[in-house]
Amino acid sequence: MAAVTVDGEKEEKGVPRRSHSPTTPAAAAVEEEEETADQKQGATSQGVEEEEENEEQPYHYHMGPSVNTYEPKTIGIDEFRRMSRKQQKKHMRQEMWEAGAEEYKAKRRLKNKESRKRRRAHNREEAEAEGEDDGAAGEKKPAAEQKHSGCRVVIDMDFDDRMSQREVRSVCAQVGRCYAVNRQTAAPVDLHITRLHGQARRHFDTSMAQHRNWDPSYVAMEDAEYLDLFPAGRLVYLTADSPNVIESLDPARVYVIGGIVDKNRFPRLTLEKAAAQGIAHAQLPIAKYVRMATRKVMTVNQIFEMLVRFLAVGDWERAFVDVIPSRKFKDGREDKPSAVEADGATQEDCKEENQRQDQ
Repeated sequence: MAAVTVDGEKEEKGVPRRSHSPTTPAAAAVEEEEETADQKQGATSQGVEEEEENEEQPYHYHMGPSVNTYEPKTIGIDEFRRMSRKQQKKHMRQEMWEAGAEEYKAKRRLKNKESRKRRRAHNREEAEAEGEDDGAAGEKKPAAEQKHSGCRVVIDMDFDDRMSQREVRSVCAQVGRCYAVNRQTAAPVDLHITRLHGQARRHFDTSMAQHRNWDPSYVAMEDAEYLDLFPAGRLVYLTADSPNVIESLDPARVYVIGGIVDKNRFPRLTLEKAAAQGIAHAQLPIAKYVRMATRKVMTVNQIFEMLVRFLAVGDWERAFVDVIPSRKFKDGREDKPSAVEADGATQEDCKEENQRQDQ
């Protein structure tokens, strides 16, 4: 609403009243310049306010594809649609993670390489400051002298359908650890990974594609069953459920380790498989040398490390103590049990069983 001034002129609301003092040309010019400056300042303020308003707008994160439109890469679309929605999301996230895993690992390797380079440079600087030889700092240790043990070990990957995706990833990582141990041990073995198929094969081909660069003199990746590679009479399946106990490793034998992570869901699974195939079976003499607080069930890489450690040092107790985690030992480990296992099996029983299987 317009207001009326004393002079009878209307004054718009919000518009300052002009002075009625006599106006000269110079004063009019100054007043016009002030109005122009006010207009420019108002435009600038409005622009800043718009920019601040735009900055305050919330950022909408990209949530990725929906399971309704997602096309799986490793399984058929029909199998994917039969899954529950939770399983679909889990499978989709796993495939998306595996798709970017190689890029992530490449970046991590580059970062680690740069870190090692900086550390070597730092070590050289410290060595120079202390007056040491330039080549002494960061010098690599010579590789351990290796002599082949003559033994053969098989990791049986025929349990793909008994494991979840997470368990398959775990057992594949354990196989990778076995390969690394075989390269570093003083007494390497002929290591065979048999019946590699299904989820495990896909995991090796995607997330563990570096296995293609593994030295074939330390590992052989096989799709075939171990019975197609070795005579049944030479095979010995290592399982904690067996009543037989071995005391030494015979180079004429082929020792089989079950490649499974089952969390005790399938007791006696490997023993029953060995019995069904008519091959010998036995367990390591763990109970004879150490007291365990838990069952004598180990991971794949732990069993393998025990074997190669025994071949290197020739002492079961030392091999077990070096490999088995300390949390699994029972108090009073030095109090060893007798040579007879709790189930009554002895080394002679194992020999008799092996001889019977050979016949």
